[in-house]
Formats: sequence, structure tokens, C-alpha cells
Amino acid sequence: MRVRPAAILVAIALGAVAFELPRLRHAWIDAVTQADAVPSEPVALPGGPLVPGLPPAAHTRIVLIDGLGAETAHALPVWSALCDRGTRLTVDVGFPTVSLPVQVALWTGLTQQQTGIVGNGSGAPRSPPLDAGGIPAQIAGSWAIAEDHGFIVRSLGFARTEAEDPATPPGGHDEAWAATWEARARAAVASPSPLVFVHVLAVDTAGHHHGGGSPEYLAAARAADALLGRLVAAAPDARWFALSDHAHLEGGGHGGHGGEERAVRQVESCIAGPGVPHQAGGPIHIVDVARAIADSTGGHVAETSLARPLALALAAPLAGDQAVPPLALGAGALAALLLVLGLASCVFSVRRWWLAPWWFVLACGALVAVAGEPTLSTPMTYAHAGTAMAVTWSPAVLLAAVASYFGLRRTTLARAVLAQLALPVATLAAAITACGGWATLAGADLAPVVPRFTAWTSALFLMVAHGAAAVALAALATAVRRGSDRPAPPEPPRSAP
Repeated sequence: MRVRPAAILVAIALGAVAFELPRLRHAWIDAVTQADAVPSEPVALPGGPLVPGLPPAAHTRIVLIDGLGAETAHALPVWSALCDRGTRLTVDVGFPTVSLPVQVALWTGLTQQQTGIVGNGSGAPRSPPLDAGGIPAQIAGSWAIAEDHGFIVRSLGFARTEAEDPATPPGGHDEAWAATWEARARAAVASPSPLVFVHVLAVDTAGHHHGGGSPEYLAAARAADALLGRLVAAAPDARWFALSDHAHLEGGGHGGHGGEERAVRQVESCIAGPGVPHQAGGPIHIVDVARAIADSTGGHVAETSLARPLALALAAPLAGDQAVPPLALGAGALAALLLVLGLASCVFSVRRWWLAPWWFVLACGALVAVAGEPTLSTPMTYAHAGTAMAVTWSPAVLLAAVASYFGLRRTTLARAVLAQLALPVATLAAAITACGGWATLAGADLAPVVPRFTAWTSALFLMVAHGAAAVALAALATAVRRGSDRPAPPEPPRSAP
């Protein structure tokens, strides 16, 4: 039996690609969740005539219920009563919708793009924490209390922070702090401190474990609402900010938020107390809330902030997805060029309609139809095994193997491989380019976080790997088949006896 060496070499090369792409995807996920991005330009916010901000208050109290969605918040009795006596806001927290980046925006007035902070990092406080460019460091006696995940408040530059023992491992539980933290929070809000921040995490934890539509999530939200009532009762004459930093998808899991979905991005918030008018409006940007906190405390936002006074922000609300950063022009143009080259290679190689990469079209469609569009909020984007995604396109991989097998028997090896893989590979390369992710794959400690494209890249790594494996198997099978089907050489003539 004879085989074609070229087919064997192509199969080995494609097998190596199929083996390597999942590893690169793991590195991609780690960078997205743990690294910072290169700071870039902020989104543009609507302007208007200059107006005064909120007047200063002697005592500003901020309660942030992490992960509280707008619909759930609106149904909470204490929250609603507080909002009804002040200014009720729809707040767009920007992109990405991750707790630490959003809260850094809240305390600096700089968007996630301006700071480059786009993930929660390794779970350790940022070193150094925010300096005088952040509001907390400007306010003498500023005080922060965290129910859990104390690395967040320890990153923000407060003069005093209280949270679980710093030695508690990520995901661990400090029982002593859990038993006393509410009493410490009540003492803080009742103190003379001009600025107190209370970070409530239980709702976010329930959202991750059970999803944003679960009974557990609703129970945690009601408990947080009751806590808000006890805190307000401890300082009824203070100016109160009741905030959230993102909502949750229905399914929860690792992810649950982080993406650009409006339902995750736009939350309800309110400001109530002395000097706060009775009104409602929005969406305003989270950096506008930062400006309101700065005005309330006598501090200021960062010099490069585009944050607007509250009255101006309410008079010129955001439109649609205005808080989502657009794709950079240069990266977008280069990504489009790669797609065109991939499509041209595909068209050049396809000689029969059935040899086109229909498997790739089917795989993308099946992923969206069965599992939904991948975003930075969907757990499948982060799962290292990628099983939830791979199951959706497994029939498409079989189609790739069958089409490649018959294509390799009817056209050249190069044409068949290009017909099946040129467009998928070009699509993956275009997505990486749109994210500015080539440096990340080369080992740079940079987060390639871009709306839509980052999450799709996670899926495309696996999709192209599986397609390459299917074509590799077809090349092997065809090579062996062609060798075994060769007719036997004729026998030499024999002389008559």
C-alpha cells in the first residue's frame, strides 16, 4: 500500500494547528480576565451649556449593590422609596461590565478605555491603589467597607478600608468578618466621615451561581434591600447614592456579565438627600455619577475626565449604545482586508459548490441558534474545555471531514485545503486583529478586550481547530485510500512451456 507524502505532511501540519489553537485560546482567556489593556480614547458624551453640579453635602454615603439589575432594583421596596424622594437614574456603566473596572470609573471619572483597567485581575488589590486622581484619596477620612472581595475597595485609594482578612484566598470565606461586617458598615455610615462607601456583594455572588432570574438572586436582592434600609436609618440626614455596577444574565456562571448587552450594561441608580431634586432621567454614563460624587464631597474627577454635571447629563442623555466604544478605524480596516483575502482564496479554490466551507457557515449559525451569540457575559466564552460551544457545531465538523474527503479525490490537495480553511482562518485572524490581540498571543501582558470581537475570537479558536482536525483526518484517509486503490502492476510475460 502506497500513500502520498504531501497529504501526510499536510495532515501533520493541520493536526499541529488543531492542537495549538486551544492552547492559544487558554492564553487569550487568561489575558482577557487578568491583564490590563492599552489606554485609549474615551467614548464621546453629549455636550451642552455649562451648569452647576450638585451642591456639597456634609456627609455622602454610597451603597453599591454589586450585580443588581434594573428590573430587580425597581421592584425593591426600600430602594424604590429612596429613589422616589430624590433623583432616579438609568446609568450606563460602559464596557466592559466588570466590577473593578466599573468601580474605578466610578471613583475617577475615567472610562474603562481611558484607564486600561478592563478586568478584575488576579484577585489582589491593585498596587499602587488610586492616587489623588481618584476621589477617595482627596477626601480626608474617607472610609470603605466591603462585604467580600475586599481587593476592590483596597484598590480605590480610600483612607480607611475594612473587608475580609487579606490572607483569605480568592473565593474563600472569612467567617469572622461575615459575622461582623454589617455592624461595621452601620458604624461607618453613622460616623462623622464625609465619605463612606459600602460595597455589597451577595447579589453578585447569587447571580454568578444561579443566574439573574433565579429565586436565589431575588432573595439576595431582597436581603440587600433590607440592609440598605438599615444603613439609611443609621444616617437619615446624609446624602445617599444607591448604585449598581452591572446586571446579570439569566444563566449566571463564570461570566454572567462583562459584555456589551444593554440589559447588563444599563442599571438603575438613585441619589437622595439634602439638595437633591426630585426627578428622573438617563441613561447617563457612570463617569457622570463620578462627577456627582465629586461635587457632593468637594473633590474632583481626573483632569482628562469627560464627566458632566448631573443636570447636564440628564438634559443630554446617552443614545442607544453610545457608551460602547467603537472599533478602532485602523484595526477595523486591516481586519476587513484579511477577510477579503480569505474570501478571495476561498473563491479561487472552490471548483464545485459543495466544496465551499459550508461547515463554517453552519457552525457559526448553530452556535448562535443553540447557545446564543458569544459575548464577554456568556460563560461559554471563558470555559477552557469549550464543550458547550463544540457540541453546537459538531455536525458541521463532520460535514467538513466529508467535504474534504471527496474534495481531495476530485481536485488538488492545495485547492481542497484552501477551499475548506482559507475563510475560517482569515475570519479568526481578522477577529484577532480587530481586538489588537497579536501582541497578546506573542506573550505580551495585554488584555485584547473589544466589544463583540473578543468573545467571538474565543469561539473561533476552537471552531477553526476542529475544522483543521477534520480536514487533517480527511487528508489521511484520502492518502491511504489512494494508495490502496492503485491497480496492481501487470505480471511480466511468460514463455510458453
